[in-house]
Amino acid sequence: MTDFIAAKYRIAAEIGIGHFPDAACALLKKGLKVFATDILPVHHAGIRIVIDDVTSPDTALYNDIDLIYSLRPPPELVPYMKILAEVIPADLIIKPLSSEYPEGFRLMRNGSMPFFVWRCEK
Repeated sequence: MTDFIAAKYRIAAEIGIGHFPDAACALLKKGLKVFATDILPVHHAGIRIVIDDVTSPDTALYNDIDLIYSLRPPPELVPYMKILAEVIPADLIIKPLSSEYPEGFRLMRNGSMPFFVWRCEK
């Protein structure tokens, strides 16, 4: 998934990084500008992480980004991410925990990894 993102986007925001910084780190190594959000204070070396709640986001944090992504988000947060992506505007990539298929998203694969993409009409 990180290869797909690196080939198509410049600036990304990860929603809900939690204790799994691998994707953000990989994207930073590929030259993307990336920051992450979480509702709790977390720290990962080399990653800018801000506290933000996607159900009531501070949209000013997301100026100039062209992608929002989230790995294993709770399904009930996906509609909020889509609303945020529409407001910014930015594309949205979701890598769900299980076999959920978010409505309005397109199934993509990068190698053997499936993920879902929603493209913003900019």
